[in-house]
Parts: sequence; C-alpha cells; structure tokens
Amino acid sequence: MSPVESTVDVGTVGRTMEALLAHEGRNIVYHDRVAGQDLTVTPAIAASPSGLLPVLVVAGEAVWREATGKGFALDIVRDPDALLGYRLQAIGAGTFTTVMLAAMEAAAQVARPDVIVVNDLNALWSAATDRIERAARPAARTTAGATP
Repeated sequence: MSPVESTVDVGTVGRTMEALLAHEGRNIVYHDRVAGQDLTVTPAIAASPSGLLPVLVVAGEAVWREATGKGFALDIVRDPDALLGYRLQAIGAGTFTTVMLAAMEAAAQVARPDVIVVNDLNALWSAATDRIERAARPAARTTAGATP
C-alpha cells in the first residue's frame, strides 16, 4: 500500500499544536498503564508526529467525522522509535483549519483545569465512533398487518 499524499502539512500542524499547547500552560500527561506511571511530556513532544500528535489528530478526526461524516485520510505508520510506537506520516484530506479545529476541540473536551490526560482522548474517540455506528444502523421498521 502506497503512502497517502499529504494535503495538510503535518509539520505545520505539529508546530501550531506545539504553540497552542505551550500557550495553554497545562501539563500534558500520558498514563503508562504497563509501568503504572504518569509521563509528563513537553508541548514539543506532544505535538511531534512521532510523539502524541497521532493521538490528538485521531481524536480530532473522530470529532470531525461525527460532525460531518468525513475523515482526514490519516496515514499513521508503525514506528518503533516513536513514543507510542506510531508516527503520523500524512494527512490526506481536509484542510489545515479543519484538522486544527477538530484536534483542538478534542483536546478541549478532555482537558482539566491544570492538565490534559492524553489517555482520556481514547474515551472521546470511542464515544464518537459508537455514536457514528449507531446513527449508521438502519432503524427497525414495523409493518402493519398480520405476521406469519
């Protein structure tokens, strides 16, 4: 499978996300369940394509897909050197504005007054995809008349 051609510059998304996270001043924490430890990361690591940016953009995509029915055609690849084992390689659909607004909305939905716990984005993503799947299911129809 060939990589997705990026229509939205991943580097620009990362730099903008880093500036926004730094400006907010909240700690960015990833809870490592295996080690049982909280890992506080800098805005630079959080916004890196091989850091937490894939998580932020995937959560943003869930928000955007629920609102519009469209995704960002993300190309996320395994990378053993990445923080969580994955790197955001390309964003193949959408615009810079839609990607940023959706990722910012996702982060805002899970943000606490002093911290953003990245793991909380999983619940946001799961809830959004569950609602999308429920909406896509055909409604049960009842028909008038006798049934065999």
